[in-house]
Amino acid sequence: MKIDPDIAMAHYAWKIKANGRRAIRRVTTLPELHDTLQTLNLPGIAPPEWVIKDAWRDQRAGHGRYVHNEGGRDEWSLIWTKVDDGPEL
Repeated sequence: MKIDPDIAMAHYAWKIKANGRRAIRRVTTLPELHDTLQTLNLPGIAPPEWVIKDAWRDQRAGHGRYVHNEGGRDEWSLIWTKVDDGPEL
């Protein structure tokens, strides 16, 4: 996955909740979040860069929620908030 260099080093606190699984809470960079989502193999997965940069959402920049809702066992959600912009150069 190619990630915009401007956001690749930013850190996000996030939580993934999926039916039948224990919630996962972490603070990582976007590539690490992507790796976690790929490992979980959740249905209908959206690339995290698209989720976080999604301009049509009516939310503060760097904060948001994504819900994949096909009902039943396929429902899962991701919430995130940016906690750091990454190293200063």
